[in-house]
Amino acid sequence: MLRDKMFAYHKWATQELLSHTEKYGDEIYRKEGESSFSSIKETVSHVITVEKLWLLRMAGTEKPAAEHFRVDTAAEAKQAFMLLHAEMELYFSSLSEEQWQEVMAFTNLRGDSFEETREEMLFTFINHASYHRGQVTSLLRQFGKEGKAIDYIYFPKENR
Repeated sequence: MLRDKMFAYHKWATQELLSHTEKYGDEIYRKEGESSFSSIKETVSHVITVEKLWLLRMAGTEKPAAEHFRVDTAAEAKQAFMLLHAEMELYFSSLSEEQWQEVMAFTNLRGDSFEETREEMLFTFINHASYHRGQVTSLLRQFGKEGKAIDYIYFPKENR
């Protein structure tokens, strides 16, 4: 199924970028630059917090509270994402096709009301993370480091 492939890609891209960032050391991970968030660490912290919010919304919590994760190093971030993604995978595997298409009501942190299917929520947070992975790559380049090719086209090639 497309959503299984997209989630598998999402997990892979997250770990690939964090592993790539980790090799430059935690100084680069925490270094401040010009982006929506002040550092790679702050960007990663935002993404994992939002992903947990999406999981809670998908599970039926209309107004979930933001949980903060310990991601002070790239290694901690890799571990935190691995655990969250395993929790997501377990939840996703319990859903029937009808449940994936069920419309869920939720309120975002700004107080705006939405209704989306679980499948739409999945695509929303994968797209959100892709946007921020691009920002991490941009920060790495600002710091004189190479980015990492993690577009979807590389995923099937490396995971056959």
